[in-house]
Amino acid sequence: MTERVTHRSIQEASLARIQGNLQTMGLLQAQISSGKKITKPSDDPSGTVSSLALRQQLRLNDQYALQANDGTSWLNVQDTALQTMSSQITAARTLVVKALSEGSNTDGTRTAISVELDGITQTVLSLANTQYQGRNVFAGTSGGTRAVTLTSPEVPISAGPPAVTTYTPAVYTWSATGVAAGGTDPATSAVVPLGTDTPVTRQVDAQSSVRVDSNGAAMLGADVAGNGVAAGQSVFSLLQQISTEIKTPGSTGAVADPAKHASKLAELLDELDSASGKVLEGLADVGARTNRIERAQQVASSAKYELTDQLSKVEDVDLPAVMIQMSLQETAYKAALQVTSKTLNTSLMDFLR
Repeated sequence: MTERVTHRSIQEASLARIQGNLQTMGLLQAQISSGKKITKPSDDPSGTVSSLALRQQLRLNDQYALQANDGTSWLNVQDTALQTMSSQITAARTLVVKALSEGSNTDGTRTAISVELDGITQTVLSLANTQYQGRNVFAGTSGGTRAVTLTSPEVPISAGPPAVTTYTPAVYTWSATGVAAGGTDPATSAVVPLGTDTPVTRQVDAQSSVRVDSNGAAMLGADVAGNGVAAGQSVFSLLQQISTEIKTPGSTGAVADPAKHASKLAELLDELDSASGKVLEGLADVGARTNRIERAQQVASSAKYELTDQLSKVEDVDLPAVMIQMSLQETAYKAALQVTSKTLNTSLMDFLR
């Protein structure tokens, strides 16, 4: 039996095909204008899931890059400060050697060397209080305005006869919170082990973080005593002690005897060399951490390129191919309109004329 084809069925089928062509053209037009294959989740559910995952990885990668950049800035500030500090200590050593040489034993010469050493002490102290964005780079998480302060100046003590004046060493104190020099923490009255600190770190990738500050107390020494903690000396008080010994021979413990004065200066010079070595060790450590962050930045940069490329393959359209497809769809649409207009134009009235 032959199925009867009505005029209405032809009309509905033709309109459905035209509507389908128009809908396809609308989708292609949206892709061309946005440059994206996925304009809504229903366009490609699987691609949408991949796109969301890749975008999340990109956000994490960007966050790691920001952390790495901030960490590099922290370490660059320390590198500059430590290099300057090292050159200052080297200059101090030169002055001590000069004081030990012949021809530097006049009061005026000794006073001039002492004044210069005092200036170096203040410079090193200022460098130890270097900050980055308002935070001390040598004092961990300390919230104090200064990483280290002079809490007890040199005190002259006279005794005799014969009249002899000696000086008690100055005491420099590191911030009570963050990096702890040892001894009793005045903020908590608790005994803190020497070298304890709370580091500032930056997460540079998914697996690791890098310390971006430095333990100033461990690097530059700490003036600590009591509470069962071994006494120590900071580079600041050492420089001041050297200055005082040069200005007033015998004032740091040795009698005012040229040979013993020279022996005392040589002893202090050895301690200064040791302090200089610790600064250089700190400088090397900062350099190593900087290199580690730079490697992480290179990895993050490569990862960003790869993730962006993968995301583009998931989301972005092949514009030339879509343009060709759009042109073919337009041709098909126009042809369908022309054929449909001729087909639907014919009616029973055409045969009754």
